[in-house]
Amino acid sequence: MIQEKDILALLLTKGLGPKGISRIISSFSSQGGLVDLSSMSTKDMIMHLGIKSDIAEQIPESLNKSNELLKEFEDKGIKILVRGRESYPERLVKTLGENAPLILFVKGNLNILKQKAVGFCGSRKASDKGLAVATECSRELAKRQVNVISGYAHGVDLAAHRAALEAGGETTFVLAEGILHFKLKSDVKNLITEDNHVVVSEYMPRLPWLARNAMQRNKTICGLSNAVVVIESGLKGGTYEAAKTALSLRRPLFVVGYAKPAESAEGNAYFLSKGARFLGKKNGTAFLEELFEAVGRDERNEPQQFGSKSNTYNEKTGNEVEQLSVWELPGVYNATNKQQSKKDKKE
Repeated sequence: MIQEKDILALLLTKGLGPKGISRIISSFSSQGGLVDLSSMSTKDMIMHLGIKSDIAEQIPESLNKSNELLKEFEDKGIKILVRGRESYPERLVKTLGENAPLILFVKGNLNILKQKAVGFCGSRKASDKGLAVATECSRELAKRQVNVISGYAHGVDLAAHRAALEAGGETTFVLAEGILHFKLKSDVKNLITEDNHVVVSEYMPRLPWLARNAMQRNKTICGLSNAVVVIESGLKGGTYEAAKTALSLRRPLFVVGYAKPAESAEGNAYFLSKGARFLGKKNGTAFLEELFEAVGRDERNEPQQFGSKSNTYNEKTGNEVEQLSVWELPGVYNATNKQQSKKDKKE
């Protein structure tokens, strides 16, 4: 079996991609004992790793860089999880298969990744109503010991993370950049403990934020989650693609229905028409029973219905207060702290 420090060295070597490294890992998986690249000659690497000479010649320097990174990881409590090995999230492999990230860099309470989980997606420029809905839903999930997963961006992501932590729950930050770029934002800084969060990145530790990485990050959020909630989606962009991904992966997808959607939620009706499940309110509060049921079914590997148009709700009038309905008109949900929102935009 090839060691994690050597896998990291291979990742740091130019000319080797995830597929090539996965092949190398697989080739050594069935062999007894540990493989140590530092004890192998260039000739041995070419023969046993199946790589070209110019790549093999880079590996000694990559091993030095790997050892330096591992020292930094130890100081900062960062661990490496390899697909197919212990501690790697089973749900991620179950959902994405061979497309699951080969390596995850993680920091925090790894046990959280084994819990029931719901992923949240939404606009960075969500309306006050959308932020309040995200807060209410995340709070209720946290109260039921459901891990709230999101992408640690401003807007819906941070509202979901913060609400889960405020309710005494757990949350997972999935990054679109290297884990060494992770810093606690003001929204959650005073709520974090050693046990209530985990940070996950599939990217090289010092890689900066990139738009294409955010798209891939959203796929990982779907893969880690038993169900996905879309708070506000436009008709294009990251949240729109995340919702499409959830449907394609057959993740239970729940989309908030609004009486009068904000511009940042124009895509919600589209996904409800494509088979997403309606997420609304009952008696004035979030109605999450169908979401909880879907999470439980996914956890138990029970079959679920996908792809049919949602007819879950039918707005009623009069004194029938028990009906499942859309969220209130703009102005009712104004729980967002305006000063905090302005501060977030500056950060």
